[in-house]
Amino acid sequence: MSNSGEDFQVVTRKKWMARKCLRRRDRHKSESDYLNDCPDVNVEKFQPRMETLCAEMCQSDYFLVAMETLQQQLDMLKSPLERIVCLGLGPFSRTHHALHQAAFIVALQRYHKINEALYFDPVFRDSEKELIRVFDGRVMSEDCGGKHEAPVPTLYYLPHCPYALMHNILWCNWQRETLPNVFLISNSFEMLTMTRRKQEDHITRIVKHCMEMPLEDDYEQHNVFNDLSLHTFPRKSLPPNDDVAFWTRSAALKVNEDELITEAETSLSTLKLESQ
Repeated sequence: MSNSGEDFQVVTRKKWMARKCLRRRDRHKSESDYLNDCPDVNVEKFQPRMETLCAEMCQSDYFLVAMETLQQQLDMLKSPLERIVCLGLGPFSRTHHALHQAAFIVALQRYHKINEALYFDPVFRDSEKELIRVFDGRVMSEDCGGKHEAPVPTLYYLPHCPYALMHNILWCNWQRETLPNVFLISNSFEMLTMTRRKQEDHITRIVKHCMEMPLEDDYEQHNVFNDLSLHTFPRKSLPPNDDVAFWTRSAALKVNEDELITEAETSLSTLKLESQ
């Protein structure tokens, strides 16, 4: 693979964005200072670099195996993938890992010929939003806290995001008719719930009914896709509609980087898209 990310500082993502800069002279800086100090990119010059990385991603073993795994689940649903929702991607013009994850999503969109790819991350710069539009994506102007409905088969891509975001996607689609449309790539539910068995929320409730397929991190760039799994919710695995205890929704969760806060009142926000 060519050195497509050579100008980017390698960082480790935790929750919303990078936490640690590996360049020794930058270690004294705070996360926000480091990311804010990164020079903005020229969209026209950056575009061919990202295009090259997308082409390389399509040929990688990691991508090809992930697409095969996803297709097997789509075949069970007997319906094609129609939409992508990507949350918490990170500042992909400024960090190495987020750049490769962005290339994965663009490659996936092209592979499945998907017209609608929606993105949101509060850290996006205007140049990053413009790059998303250049690569046929759309940026949501409103933070819905993971409350995104799946009326059609939808891939949700949440790389190393807060627990509450994953929870709220389930919360929003908590119906036997809708959950099968949810295809979620995120941190492993099995791992996440190991210390939360007594906590009553939608992830701990669904974990024994979902199918989890780990996406083995054999990508050439180390730790870009670590600990990610594809989660699906086949209708045949879900409890019947008359299981009132299971299908009664608990409270949505407020997205917070360090703890979970339940919202007493929750409402679905209308999905607003920035004009192209």
